[in-house]
Amino acid sequence: MADLNDQLAKLKDEILNGDPETRHGYEPQLAQLIEDMQQQGMAVPSDIRCLHEELVSEAIEAQFDNMPV
Repeated sequence: MADLNDQLAKLKDEILNGDPETRHGYEPQLAQLIEDMQQQGMAVPSDIRCLHEELVSEAIEAQFDNMPV
């Protein structure tokens, strides 16, 4: 369990300190860590859930940024 917490802390740091334009690329990794934590019966911190929701929203917006008008 400590390993998942360590991975989560490292990933959170990478996301928060990464390029705001491309940080949505971390969403699949964060989603997998959240799923792994839930499968092991660990509580997922609310700030991590919020961060995941932000990344999902950013990923959706990024898809529309490249669409021709």
